[in-house]
Amino acid sequence: MTIASGAYPVFDPGGLRRQKQVNAVKVMMTEGMHDTAIITLRSEALDVPELQPGTPVKMQYGWLGIDMDWFYGYVDHVETHYDYSIPDASTYEDVVCLGASYTMKDPYVGAWTHAQASGLVRNVANKYFLSTVVEDDDTYWPRITAPGDSAWCFLVNLAKMTGYSLACNQTNLRFNSVDLGLRRYGPGMPVFKSRKVAPNFLDQSITRFQTIQGEALPISGGTKALRQISGVDSRSGQIVNAINDGQNLPSQLGQTTVYPFFGQQISDQVVVSQAHANDILNGMAQRNRFTYQATATLSGLTSVRQGTPLIIKGIDSNQDGAWWVMEVTHKIVSQGYSMDVMLGCDSLGDSGVRPVQTTKAAYTPQNPFAYTIANVPETKLINNRWRAAHQSNVDIC
Repeated sequence: MTIASGAYPVFDPGGLRRQKQVNAVKVMMTEGMHDTAIITLRSEALDVPELQPGTPVKMQYGWLGIDMDWFYGYVDHVETHYDYSIPDASTYEDVVCLGASYTMKDPYVGAWTHAQASGLVRNVANKYFLSTVVEDDDTYWPRITAPGDSAWCFLVNLAKMTGYSLACNQTNLRFNSVDLGLRRYGPGMPVFKSRKVAPNFLDQSITRFQTIQGEALPISGGTKALRQISGVDSRSGQIVNAINDGQNLPSQLGQTTVYPFFGQQISDQVVVSQAHANDILNGMAQRNRFTYQATATLSGLTSVRQGTPLIIKGIDSNQDGAWWVMEVTHKIVSQGYSMDVMLGCDSLGDSGVRPVQTTKAAYTPQNPFAYTIANVPETKLINNRWRAAHQSNVDIC
């Protein structure tokens, strides 16, 4: 397959160089979800061993010789489609592959008292042979339970409970706050420019940017920019309860400061009904996670993934600045390599600069956040399962 501008996918089912003719590639990364690769083949037999569900898959993608990365995962299923409008009237097969976290589909049961979510994340990651970058200064919870859903669902619930970002790329699991992510990435955040500020055509890296800014009232009586992290007091770890039995006045929710993603934010929401209380305790919908959200199409760059920040320049004074990547789809087709991203922030014109905080150790390879992100342990195929070459439990302080 010839790809314009040197964008290059290599599909290697089973990690055994059983390479296939690739027509298009989409690598979709979303916080709290398995990485997903949709690899479109043309006129391939589907009864071959390397395309059966559960088969390990590795794929290299990016700019050939310039910026390359790997997707490691497993075949989940294959979808065949035929379109008469395509000139050659061929059949195409979409091989849907889930990332290394796919193995966390086993039920996970347990109960813990006075425990940190970060410690439980490490335990689960070690069980499935993943390396970790985990922030460990989260609060201690009086009680945490895993009722028997999948191990991955358990991690997703821990992330919602603490307000952290959860992402698993290759065999590296990241569990940290957005605020820490911004501080640690610092000047290393990728920068994307519109034609207004790009010095030449080659430096233009934004082809589309769209955002809607206005008042939003997601729940009755709510106010713009109100966000609760699953009804949790982030200082004590206690769940904030609401009681409305028709006799007592509704309990006040959110009187404590909720540590935000991008700026200071205090909620003083008062519930008016049990349904209203449940709305707050369950947390806002994804569309209300950030005060401001945007979608954009950018030039492809493999370092852009969910749970990382980036810089936008050349839109206007409000939109320029740091945005958090909630979701990214890397697309490689005959026209080239691009990304569709979903972005969020809580402060317009955010510079990305954060107060310097005292740490327990210097930023060295012995206490590495950015180092570990850039130097992910090698992924090896052992007993037909992807494993990190070593498990690195990194304490982020």
